[in-house]
Amino acid sequence: MKIGILCSDADTVTLVSQLAERHDCTVHASPAELEMACKDGAGLLVVDLDDLQGHPQANAITELIHAHRPPVTPRALPAVLLLATPAHQNWLRGMLVAGANDYLVKPVRRQELALRLDLLLMAAQPHEVPERIVAAGGFTFDLARLRATHPDRPELDVVLTRKEAELALLLLQHLGRPLSRAFLRERVWGGEAELPTRTLDTHISRIRTKLGLHPEYGYQLATVYGYGYQLEQLP
Repeated sequence: MKIGILCSDADTVTLVSQLAERHDCTVHASPAELEMACKDGAGLLVVDLDDLQGHPQANAITELIHAHRPPVTPRALPAVLLLATPAHQNWLRGMLVAGANDYLVKPVRRQELALRLDLLLMAAQPHEVPERIVAAGGFTFDLARLRATHPDRPELDVVLTRKEAELALLLLQHLGRPLSRAFLRERVWGGEAELPTRTLDTHISRIRTKLGLHPEYGYQLATVYGYGYQLEQLP
């Protein structure tokens, strides 16, 4: 698949290219070039909103997104992933309403970007997206299909939501370390300022139940009073 990138940050461009190494990634210098990439068959666009600020053709991107989302074909290509900061809130909302598929709050994190790209690639071309398998803390995650398994528990094959998968990976990749509520909220929900206070607790409870993070299975997911959560793998 062709992937069009509008981003001047070299590290982010490199990261996108690495994570989508089986696809044809091309960096574009302007909204006009990105529009040409769409006409040339790009299936996914990655757009850094910082690169649109003050650009005379900035509105063309919103129009471009909207043009590919007519009511009769809501899944028409290309899929669009936006990279944004909290300062872009109003602009971001407009682009999401226009039809952008997803967004990431900068600074971009590898694991989160991998999840977003996998999901959008799967939606754009479901029969051509390679599986992305990640092992963490004894579990195996199929991030393309959002499923989790455990080699020692053949009966475990659970379907997770995207947020549950991201939160579970964070906990499993930091076994034995207390993680603050602020850290978990920022890493998983980013700039969602209106996130209900119980949302994190609800997701923790779901992960504990779905993955069986209980002592009888060798795990203990505990509340760290006044701070956050800690997942331990027991002997």
